[in-house]
Amino acid sequence: MSGETRREKRRRDFAAYRHPIVAVTMASTFFLKLVSYLCIPFMTIFLSRNADLPAHVIGLLVGLNQIGSLTAGFFSGVLADRIGRRRILLVGLFGTALVFGLLFAVATYLRQSLAFPVLFGVLNVSYGVMSAFFWPVTQVVMADSLPKEQRPVLFRHRYVLTNTAVAVGPPTGAFLGLASDRLAFVIAGGCYLLFALAYAWLGRGTEYGAPVPTPAASAPAAGAKAAGDRRSFTGALRVLAADRAFRSLTVSMILFTLAYCQIESNLSRIVSTGFPDGIRFFAVLLTVNAVAVIALQPLASRAAERLGPRRTLLTGNALFAVVCLLFPLTGSGRAALVALVVLISLAEVLVVPTVSVVVDELAPPDLRGTYFGAATLRNLGLGLGPAAGGLVLTLFPRELLFVFMGLCAAAAWAVIHFTLRENAGAHPGPASEPV
Repeated sequence: MSGETRREKRRRDFAAYRHPIVAVTMASTFFLKLVSYLCIPFMTIFLSRNADLPAHVIGLLVGLNQIGSLTAGFFSGVLADRIGRRRILLVGLFGTALVFGLLFAVATYLRQSLAFPVLFGVLNVSYGVMSAFFWPVTQVVMADSLPKEQRPVLFRHRYVLTNTAVAVGPPTGAFLGLASDRLAFVIAGGCYLLFALAYAWLGRGTEYGAPVPTPAASAPAAGAKAAGDRRSFTGALRVLAADRAFRSLTVSMILFTLAYCQIESNLSRIVSTGFPDGIRFFAVLLTVNAVAVIALQPLASRAAERLGPRRTLLTGNALFAVVCLLFPLTGSGRAALVALVVLISLAEVLVVPTVSVVVDELAPPDLRGTYFGAATLRNLGLGLGPAAGGLVLTLFPRELLFVFMGLCAAAAWAVIHFTLRENAGAHPGPASEPV
């Protein structure tokens, strides 16, 4: 393998797409994120146009999907281990299609009703719950379907596809006139339904998505009972609580996302008030972030191959911390902000895909769904970040927001440095599942 050329390696990496489940999973990653971002980013605009509600109530309603995702992630992972990945995937896909259909119905027929905000909030929570039943489990399906050496590259490809969809979705919706229009709900629901049917068809008469046998499956009854207990909700909690490396990884990612989400939230307040065309310039910064994530992926992949997962996480967090802590010294001009976003994007592509690789290494094969589901707790940083950053902007000069971001990343670096060993808890992956 050491004499393998770059072209041969690329050919080997892309050979994984010949696996039908992998191909459909990667296609669904792009298209379902794309159609979701035709409408999800514009829900605030939609509510402000169609409901007479104060801004903070609209913000609360829009953020409810994160609460649903946080609460359901762990349970969906445990259920995926207990009853099979395919069933949970189909629940998530058909459920999300139904939610988008109901959003269209509520927006069309009950827009003037007093119950509209309540129904919209309930459906937005349901969207978060159904998303947690689908997105984490797709990572489990890819890990189950591929040999261990191919997984890191596919996790990075998946992250690039996600960011490409996030970058393309909103402008596509705006160009087609779908932004803040209820027709976007129909398009999104239809796409989720199509991929649900695709997954259902692929799983006919196969072992795809069946629960992974526990290590004690062939052991005496007492051993089998102990293995089964690991898949109960309380048993899974005990396993996760005892895994120091996983706990540390989760804490570090909460800290990282707490810092990173400022780019998409509170940075807009600084830019919009600091420049005459601040809103337009902030949109440019978001585009720079999306393009940089895609363009810097090859560099990040080569670095990750040389450094290994632990040092890749340390490098990404260190880069983020140093850039943010030094940024107040630059004067906060346009060029400095663009450079900040590019360097933070590099830190992002070093850290975020690598977390999936580490979770895959830490997870026993029969608890992979539990681990990936519990890893969604890192989204707690996304939920708390805007409020925490807003408090910093309220109490202190705006330059200290970047210091706050740098300190969060430095804390994430410290957690990784002192608690996570290279390849800690790595488990051999199962053979590819037949399809």
